[in-house]
Amino acid sequence: MSEPFEYVSYARLEYHGGRRQAYLGEVAEPVTYGVQGALREYYGAREGPPVASTLDHMVAAIAG
Repeated sequence: MSEPFEYVSYARLEYHGGRRQAYLGEVAEPVTYGVQGALREYYGAREGPPVASTLDHMVAAIAG
C-alpha cells in the first residue's frame, strides 16, 4: 500500500475581455474559460467565438 501524501493545487487566474485564463500548477499553457450557447445570453456576454465555460470543464472532469 502506498504512503499517504498531501496534494496542493496551485492556480492563478487572469481576466481578459470577459474571459478567464487559468494557469494550473506546472502546466505552461493556460486554460481559457468563457461562455457559449444559452450561457452567453444569460450572462449578456458579448459576441465572439464560443469558449467552454467553467461548468463545461467541471462536467467533463467529473464524467471522465
